[in-house]
Amino acid sequence: MSCSGNCSSCGSDCQKQPLRHPNITGAILGQFMMEMAVRSQKNAAGEITEEKMDEMDRKTMNWLGATFSGKNAQFEVDPEWYPVGVAGNLRMKLGEELAQAAGGKLPEDNATLIFSAMAVFMAEVYDTLSVVTKKGIEPLGEVPAPEMLALLKRWTEMLVGYELKWRDPSQEETTDKEQ
Repeated sequence: MSCSGNCSSCGSDCQKQPLRHPNITGAILGQFMMEMAVRSQKNAAGEITEEKMDEMDRKTMNWLGATFSGKNAQFEVDPEWYPVGVAGNLRMKLGEELAQAAGGKLPEDNATLIFSAMAVFMAEVYDTLSVVTKKGIEPLGEVPAPEMLALLKRWTEMLVGYELKWRDPSQEETTDKEQ
């Protein structure tokens, strides 16, 4: 039986998904962004406590940190990119933010730096969710808020190491209406 790369313990020789592929990285980040939006809504509605939300966020950060450090057996990793290349890219693009997240000093260890970057990512997701919600926009509806798409694109690019051509669903909607 094959698990299509979705299981690290099934014992099959299935093909693992390449973590550095932008579709894979984007899907991972997008899924966590959706889960964070749901958590935020549940917290605002009083359905989950701050403590429960913090616990879930820690688990998310740990999973993302381990994954983008190249330590998640579910994915095929490029050993030249994970963790050294991705850490260098994050250090170059987010140095000051990462230093602040790590208590004032930029982490020297690549894995620690990547975990700090995931904390920055999550803070940016919550900040962006707050901004779009205050505007009365559904952050991740059928057509995601442009701010959420921009955040997803930016982080996907940082984690894969190259610029992406990204299609904007709101532009497609305009084009469809014109036809």
